[in-house]
Formats: sequence, C-alpha cells, structure tokens
Amino acid sequence: MHDAILVTGVSSGIGLTTAAHLLDRGFHVYGSVRRGAGPEELTKEQRFSVVHFDVTDREAIRRGVEQIRTDGNRLVGVVNNAGVAISGPVETISEAEYHRQFEVNVFGLIAVTQETLPLLHEARETGFRPRIVNISSVSGYLTSPFTTLYSASKFAVEALTDGLRRELMTFGIDVISVAPGPVKTPIWSKGREQTEAFRNSRYGAMLEKLGPYTEAAEAAGIEPEVVAEAVYRALTDENPRPDVLVMKKSWMAKALALAPKRVQDKVFAKRLDQNRRY
Repeated sequence: MHDAILVTGVSSGIGLTTAAHLLDRGFHVYGSVRRGAGPEELTKEQRFSVVHFDVTDREAIRRGVEQIRTDGNRLVGVVNNAGVAISGPVETISEAEYHRQFEVNVFGLIAVTQETLPLLHEARETGFRPRIVNISSVSGYLTSPFTTLYSASKFAVEALTDGLRRELMTFGIDVISVAPGPVKTPIWSKGREQTEAFRNSRYGAMLEKLGPYTEAAEAAGIEPEVVAEAVYRALTDENPRPDVLVMKKSWMAKALALAPKRVQDKVFAKRLDQNRRY
C-alpha cells in the first residue's frame, strides 16, 4: 500500500507540474483527465494512475474514487486543481459560459471533495492527518475587470476552503488554499483566444488592450514549479499556512486587498491603461 494523492486536471499547467512534482517526492499520484490516456510524461511513471472524469460529472467522479479504493492505496490528500477561466464583460458573457465557470471551479470542487472525504476519513483512522488543497488564485483576493466571474468563483473557493477546514478540523483533516498569481501556463493563450464576449459590443475597443494586458501578466508570471512546491508543502508541512498566496510581490496584492474599494478602483483603472495586471 502506498500513500496516494489525487490531483484533478493534470492534462497541462499547474496540475501537470504538480502531479510530476509529487511523483518525484514518492507519492502515488492519481491524476484526473477528461479523455485520453493522460500526459505521456506522467503515464510512463509506475506510480501514476490516470482516472477519467470531468469534475462536472458526478457519476464519473464516483467511478474514479472507486478505482482508488479498489487499488488499495491510502488516499492521504486531494488537490482540487481543475478549473476554467472565463473572461469578458459580465454584461455580455453568455448564460452557458457563466454557468460553466461555477460548475467547474466551484460545484466540481465540492463534488470531488464530497466523494473523496470517506477515503480521507479512512486514512485519518490509520493515524495520518489528511489534507485537501484547493487551488485558488490571487483573483480570490482581488477582482480585476473582465475576469469578474472567474474572480467570483475563486472568492467562493476561498470561502469553501475556510468553511471546510473549520468543519473538518475536529476530525484531523486540514484544508488549505494555494492561490497563485499569474503563472506561465497555457491559460493565458486560452484567455487571449476567448474574445467573443467583447465582439460587437460597447466593450469592443477593449480588445486592443486585451492582448498586451494578458501578455504582460504572462511575462511577469511565476513558473508552475513554484506553485507545485507550495502544494507539496501544504500537503506535508507539519503546520502549514491555511492560505498561501504564491506570486511576485505578494505583499502588494495583500495590501491592495485591504485598501478602500475606491482606491482599488483607481489602481485597476491605471493598471489596465498601462497594460499591467498586478
């Protein structure tokens, strides 16, 4: 029997890097993908097992969790990483898209957590202190224009993390938020491609700024390996911080989050005009 971690959404980005990082540190890793065999760099590892589910498909999640139970490994941690970032003005984003934002980032996280908690309780009964790590974002601290719905979903993740931790601490299960700032992952190129909410609207002129804005954020971003190490420490440190903000000049984001709302408004207006995010 091996100690195992479930990481959702390992096809690319933070999930892929985190899964590889945890494998290097001796864990058996279960990585969720929606389709296919999974990333080659993971599937070649003996201690990696792919589980097939979309976090919006409850029955598929149950089948994946049953696979973990049947394998006989001890599930000691869950990393809720799967997520999407819907960008655009709230006024013009389609109903289907804003539903998807919450179905994946919030309701999917709840579903995975509910289905895996019985296994985490079993691990606790063997003397281990299990952990749930929720991948949040600096957008769960501050709300930038045109990523409002994404930010709303990450504020929800922060609330879920705090509430779950307080509900589960009696049982010895810790729940931690790891909140990256801009990270050098494919999410930025996907964001640049998602422009339909701007087209043929009063916000169309903003498209000229959107490219430089996201490119500047990507250029200033941290490497995904930095986030992966933060996740590893959240899973293994004896007394981890309950909320970890992982970004350059994180103190500035924390200070801005405490500033009056009108001050925040002026800062974001200036940053957008300068094609800067944080």
